[in-house]
Parts: sequence; C-alpha cells; structure tokens
Amino acid sequence: MKHWIFFFVCLVSVARAQDRTRDVRGIVTDKKTGQPLEGATVILEGSTQGVLTAEDGEFTLKNVPLGRRTVKVNFVGYEPFTMADFIVQSIPEPYLTIALTEVSREIREVVVTAAKNAYEPLNDLSVVSTRSFTAEEAERMPAGVNDPGRMALSYPGVQVGQDDTENQIVVRGNSPAGILWRLEGIDIPNPNHFALIGSSGGGITVFSSQLVARSDFSTGGFAAEYGNALSGVFDVRFRAGNNQKRENRFKAGVLGIDFATEGPISKGSSSYLVNYRYSTLGLLSSMGFYLVGERVTNNFQDLSFNLVFRSRNNKSVQTVFGMGGLSEEHYIPVEDPARREAGVANNWEDRVKPANMGALGYTWTRHLNAGSVLKTVVALVGSDIRRSGDTLDRDNRRFRYETQQYTDKRVVATTVYQTRLGAKSALKTGIIGNFIRFDFYRDVKERSSLSDVSQLRGNVSVEGNGNTAQLQQYAQVQTRLLPGLNLNYGYHYLKLFANGTWSLDPRVSLQYLAGENHRLSLAYGLYSRTLPLMAYYVKDSLGVFLNKDLGLLKARHLVFSYQVYTPSKIRWVLEAYYQKLANVPVDPDKTSNYWMLNNSSEFPVTKMVSRGTGTNYGIDAAIEKMFSDSYYFLVTGSWVNSTYKTLNNIKLNTRFNTGYTTAVTAGKEFPLKNGKTFQAGARYLLSGGFRYTPYDPVLSANEGHYVELKNADFAGQVPAYRRLDVRFAYRYNARKLSGNISLDIQNVFNRINATSVYYNAGNNTTSIFYDGSGLVPVITFQFDF
Repeated sequence: MKHWIFFFVCLVSVARAQDRTRDVRGIVTDKKTGQPLEGATVILEGSTQGVLTAEDGEFTLKNVPLGRRTVKVNFVGYEPFTMADFIVQSIPEPYLTIALTEVSREIREVVVTAAKNAYEPLNDLSVVSTRSFTAEEAERMPAGVNDPGRMALSYPGVQVGQDDTENQIVVRGNSPAGILWRLEGIDIPNPNHFALIGSSGGGITVFSSQLVARSDFSTGGFAAEYGNALSGVFDVRFRAGNNQKRENRFKAGVLGIDFATEGPISKGSSSYLVNYRYSTLGLLSSMGFYLVGERVTNNFQDLSFNLVFRSRNNKSVQTVFGMGGLSEEHYIPVEDPARREAGVANNWEDRVKPANMGALGYTWTRHLNAGSVLKTVVALVGSDIRRSGDTLDRDNRRFRYETQQYTDKRVVATTVYQTRLGAKSALKTGIIGNFIRFDFYRDVKERSSLSDVSQLRGNVSVEGNGNTAQLQQYAQVQTRLLPGLNLNYGYHYLKLFANGTWSLDPRVSLQYLAGENHRLSLAYGLYSRTLPLMAYYVKDSLGVFLNKDLGLLKARHLVFSYQVYTPSKIRWVLEAYYQKLANVPVDPDKTSNYWMLNNSSEFPVTKMVSRGTGTNYGIDAAIEKMFSDSYYFLVTGSWVNSTYKTLNNIKLNTRFNTGYTTAVTAGKEFPLKNGKTFQAGARYLLSGGFRYTPYDPVLSANEGHYVELKNADFAGQVPAYRRLDVRFAYRYNARKLSGNISLDIQNVFNRINATSVYYNAGNNTTSIFYDGSGLVPVITFQFDF
C-alpha cells in the first residue's frame, strides 16, 4: 500500500498545472419561491471581479484562481449574501446555487454578517434547531465516509447510536426510530444499505454524496411540512449535473469503487448526473479483515442519478431522479464446533441479512408568477428487508430459528404550492399521498439452549399482506408582525388508513432579529408518527391481529433558540428544549415496564396499548466557524435528561438517557502551489454511555437466560463513549485532471467502546460487553477528469 501511495503522489506532483484558473458558474434565486433573480451583483471576494446575473438568474465568473474562494452577492430588497469558501479546481467546474432572503423595507438597513449565510437552512420556515449541510462538508468530516448520518455526529444534541458500525443517531435522548428521511420532497422509509427493521437507519446511505446539493438537517421544532417524524429530519436534495461539458469522477478505496459522470443532454438546458458504487468489503473479509465485526461480511452496491430539464428562462424545471441499492450482511459462526463457547450466541449462529431498496421519481417545478411556485413529485419507492438465522449444534446440524421478510412497495405523490400574500405574508401548503402494497412475515423461535437445537420456548409470528395508504396535508403562513419580528403558524394532518388513526398537529414559531446579528426564536408544535407498518400485523396463535388499534406516536416540542453571528464568521448557538411524548406502545400488563421507544429498531411482537409517555429536556450549545482563512471548527456540548412512564406510573430512565454528549471537530488547510492543498482534520466524540437493565441473578439461574431485575429498568449505565477520528487529504490539479488522496482513520486509538451487557448462561454471570468498532483506516484515491 505504501508503494501505491508513493506512486500516486509522484504522479500528481510532476503534473504541470498549465491552467491555473477556472470559470465559476452559478445561479441566484429567491429563497422562498426559487424564482431566478436578474441583475444581482456577484463579486469574487478579494478581487475586483464581478458580474450581474442574467434574465435566467445565472452568472459566470471568468478565470477564477484555483484554491478555496468565496463570493459575495447583493441585490436590492434582499439580504447580502457571502458564501462559505468553495473549492475551485481544474476539474470539475464549480456551479454555485445561491438563494437570497427578501427583507422588508423597515429592516433593510440592518447589517447582516457573512457568517449567517453559511449556516442558514434552505427552508426559511425552519427557525430553530436546523442547519444546512453540503456534500463537501460531508466529505471533509473526519470518518464521515460521505454519509449525512455520520456527519451529523458533530452537531449539537446528536450522538452515535448503540452500534457505532451503523449510521443510526440519537437526537436529544430520542430513539433513532424517530428520524425522517426526505428526498426531493418525498418521504423515504429507509434509504440505507443494511437497513434495520422498524427503523430508518442502517450501515450507509444508498445515495452517494456525489449527488447531494445543499440540504437541511433538523433536530426539533420542525416546520409544518414535516410530518411522520419525532426526533430529527434529513431533507435531502439532489444537484443538477453540468449542462455545459462532460465531467467524470473515479474513486477507489478500502470501502470500494465509485464512478460518477455528468454532462449536458442538450447543452445549456438539460443535464445528467449518474453515480455507481460497488463495495469491496467482501474481498477484505475473504482476506480476514472484518471492518464491522468478527466473522461478519458485508457487500453492497448502488446506483443513483438525476436528470434535469430546464426551460430557457429557468421558470420551469423538470427532473427524473432515482436510486437503488443492494446489500447483504452475513454473520458467520465459529467454524470449528469444538471452539464454540457455550452460552455465546454468535459462536453458534449463522445469520444472513439482505436489504434492498429503490426509488424512481419525477418532479416538475413551475414558477406561476413573480410570487408563486408550484412543485409536483411522483415516485415509486420499494424496499425488501429479510432475515434468516440458523443455529448449529456440535455436529453442525442446522435449525432454522428465524425467518423474516418485510416487503414494502409504494406510489408516492406530492404537490406543494407556495405564494406571497401581500407585502408581509406568505403561504406554503401541500399534500403527500402514499399508496402502499405490503407483504410481511415473521417466524422466530426462541430456545433455552444454544448448543441443543431441539429445545424450544415457543414462537411469535407476524403475517400480513395487502394494500393501505397514508395521507399528509399541511399549510403554514409566515407573516411579519413588526420590523424584525416574524410569526409562522400552521398545521400538519396525518392519517394512516391501515387502522384509521389520524392527527391534526398545530405548529407555531416566532423569530425576532434583536440587533444587528442576534436572533431569538421560539417554536412549539405537536408531531405524530406512525409505527413501523409491520407492527400493526402482529398475530396471536389464533390468527387475530393484536395491535391493529394502536394509535400514532406523538411528541410535543418546545424549543427556545438564541443565535449570535459575528463578523469573524463565527456562530454561537444556545438552545433549550422540552419534549413530551405520548401514545408510546407499552405492555398492558402493569407489572411490565416495556416501552417501545427504548429500542433503536424492531417493533413489539406481543399485545400492546398506546398509553406510554415520556419526557426529554435539555440544553444544546455550539460555537462554529465557517470554513474561511483556511480553517474551520465546530465545538458542541449537550446536556439531556430522558425518562419514561408505563402503566405502573413509575418514572424510569430511557435507554438513551446518557446525560451528556459533546463533539469537537476542526480542520486546517495548507495551501500549496498551483491550487494544491494539504488538509488535516480531527473529530473527538465524548458522550455518556447507554443504559441497561441489571439482571436478577437468582431468576436468571433458574430460567437459564437473562431475567431483568424488577423495576430497575435502565438503572445501569455502561462506561462513557470516547472516539478520536482524523483525516488527512492532499488535493492536486493538473491540466485535464484533478483529485485528491485522503486517509480517514476512525477510532485512532482503537478504543473498543462498551455497547451493552453480556450474559453468559453457562455460569450465570454478566459483564460489560465491548463490541464497538475498532480502528478503521480508509484510504481513498479520487480522480476528476
């Protein structure tokens, strides 16, 4: 490997960069309506070069020097905009999408710093707990592996899930099951490889970051358009390909190969962008390198694309987008029966977990007039998640103890209308329909002995197939009450036709510009979410559905936010939040303390009632410097308290009541000649350990399996989670070639973190189970041509 690194460094070092400048193109639009803005001034910072946008809102800056650059944009009636530093390389050609915020006449004299623009959410109705992110940010995040879920670990209130080999995240003490993924305006149940049952998480996102445009991530107080979410929202958008010239990117690394191509379909008006990835993890496993866990193999591949067709004046845009992914995880038993340890499940079990998903959609956006826009999306979305598990005895005889299949196919349609209502108000309203075809099956047989496959302790089955639908409708009005004081109010309606449950959720928020660069915001809302669809089709031995009458999960969010933006491009954020959860499925037996949201995934397979409650409250703080002057940093700290109650009315810790989480992320670039740079970055994660329920040693010995100590649910806590990640990258430019060589190292000190408690049935003892990911070096070679 050292010889290969040396070879590529030499190759790019001797290449002469004859073209040391590059044209930069882009478009300037109204943030609320997306209307192109003609006549906006775009200036390259640190130079005298500037241009005006054309009728279609587009501009071209000629002969921009290679390296990190930034632009300033001004337009009458809009806030001035300074973009975060972007990278100019010989290839690819940068294309900037800049959305300006209209301001009232009363506050046009207010000075707005450059720092604010870099973090502003794309959705201006999201006034608290929301920031935007870019593909470049995901790429430079140490050990982020271009995955938005892993990137978000650096943000306030977010911590790694119980299994750090997955991209599940815990937001403000909530189960990862409460995350919503939205792509191009449609909800995607789970857009991840190695998808988990009953969750929106998995191993890594199916879509490549090569396709991601600036997108939003929210951790609470969501705008009215976001329904079917409790804890967080990823609102992802795909970018357009280059409509002037063809460009390609090839990446090869430890995780696999990645090829992207983009270019014009019809020059100047339409473009394509296609990306294919193929994992080489299977090859590494065959050589004895297991990145996920001992005797665990992983394979995945995916294809994503976006075709964009624009009218001549950019007043109408049509796109065809899609993504599809195939993945499989295989847990292999110890090969030699004599070496299998009694009571250790993974020594005896042969488990296979395939997960496939796909989405194909069409969007049409039409600017009806200067203040109105209509967008329609139609898509086909499907997923198929399966589980099969065999346990072996000492003679290698197999017994199938697990068979699960969850197939979900749906047609999704949404229409959004946005318009100005006079000089002080605006309306955004929309409808989302899901028409679902499903087929679920679950047959899991529990056994009291791992080494004797003939011992059974009963089984639970889930079976259901047919059609159902889900409907969402929302509306939100934004109005200016006073200069600098805005009020947003609206509702979100959600109905699940599988059992007729519905909810009408009010949303309201206030935002006040206090002085030049101080912002105070307050948001309140009710949020509802359906259970995993298969949860409604749990059957008893007589074939009777047990949980068809369960209600929607509910959460009330109250968030106060204070933000300060400084001229030095630093943002300070302090947020306090309170969340009240209701309708959480619990066991009707008052002696049980089961509460569904103590799980990261899966779903209840016995009779439940929607009467559980919970409370999360805490404080998030962050200080962040946008990437400028060749460096950036983000320091966050959060305190959280998360508790729940079941029918016995006893207040208990949730599994995710870790107490605190903090992250320190920073990076520095060292400019070299001809636009080449060396980049170094690091991220340190520290959070309280997840909670567990201590065992009852007497009952466990009698039963031969782990028996929880009565009314001590989640009283125990594993040691704190600590991890240091680093990243080094060298970016180079040649005449018709550019790219970079990067090395990401997750968990530099190879600290195996505690995840849970391990029970040994052989000697009736427990111990802290250290099963986190170890040191993972990921070297990647990228070529743009």
